Amino acid sequence: MAETLQQTQTLSLRISEVLRKRLEDIRKLTALRKGESVSTSEIAKQLLESAREDRFEVVELLNRPSEALLEIRRKGEAGQMLTRAQWTVVSYFVQQGAEAFSKNPLSRESYIGILKAFDAAHQLRAKPSAQDEYYLGNLPSDCRPERSKPSDPVTPELVRKTVAETVRRLGNPATRWTPTLAARNLYVLLDDEKLAGAAALNESLSPYWPVLWRVGARGHYFERREPVRESERDRRELVHRAVIPSVDDGKFTLSFARGSGHDFDMLLSFPGPRGPMYPLGPYPTIAEFRAMLAGLPKVQPPEAWSGEHFFGYVVERRGGQNELWFRAHRNGITFGFSQPEWAAVQELFRRAWENPELRLSWDALTLEYGEL
Repeated sequence: MAETLQQTQTLSLRISEVLRKRLEDIRKLTALRKGESVSTSEIAKQLLESAREDRFEVVELLNRPSEALLEIRRKGEAGQMLTRAQWTVVSYFVQQGAEAFSKNPLSRESYIGILKAFDAAHQLRAKPSAQDEYYLGNLPSDCRPERSKPSDPVTPELVRKTVAETVRRLGNPATRWTPTLAARNLYVLLDDEKLAGAAALNESLSPYWPVLWRVGARGHYFERREPVRESERDRRELVHRAVIPSVDDGKFTLSFARGSGHDFDMLLSFPGPRGPMYPLGPYPTIAEFRAMLAGLPKVQPPEAWSGEHFFGYVVERRGGQNELWFRAHRNGITFGFSQPEWAAVQELFRRAWENPELRLSWDALTLEYGEL
């Protein structure tokens, strides 16, 4: 009986330096996603087999991330359709944002939004694929439904049920964990799978645009250490920027100084004629200080509150009156507060954020920096 042998042929091509760089960039992204080395020839073979032009577009966009994300944000805010490549770039930075700043994890609401976005896109696949096992592996094991046999294949329905259970448990304040790796699923799905067209993709993902952008901007800040905003050359100064008024309670005072655009710095002045004044800024530092203000009173000694910029701890004193202390990582400056003093500073910040001008600037900065 004659057998037909399938031969693999070697094809040699002379390519431009631009194309060579594109292949190398795709190789790096694939290696990052898979967690193992990949050769350039393997990438070239995959591209020839899949004939996916959007992968080249993804690489082009990631070669100019800040500019690309700014363009994507303009389209997203205007309600315009994004290309699949643009959604893939957003999901790439969503993955970075979800896994970045381990000391300042994402909110539960953001994880829920990412999971729901993945579930919506997952249902657009042309057919099941071997990636379902990968998706399941990035979800909490105790959220997976029981299988009759561990060796049974992972089905799309099993993935969807696990996502739904993860979302349900995240809605319970008693849940202590967060699905840190779950954001990888959305990126891999958009980068690898055969999906319905751009219109269906936009219809499925658009409801989750606010959370995807918020986490993606966070991932961009983590990678680039800069916000997604116009360059100084192209940036227009706001025509009208009202002064943000100071807030005081007779002891502590918060005052503000405008910077360019929506940026501002803060000054926390302590009581007394020669009381110290502690500067806060820019946005990432202020955002973390606010998180510490809310989180530190819940800390029980010998635990501590630790972020990217500040370290906070509680000291037990006789009589049941604890003291709350914080130290800045950058300069080591340390301050201590009694419980009433800490509560006074909390109230001062609450009142400050009631000001419409401050809220306007803060919301604009949140779009540029993401969820920090």
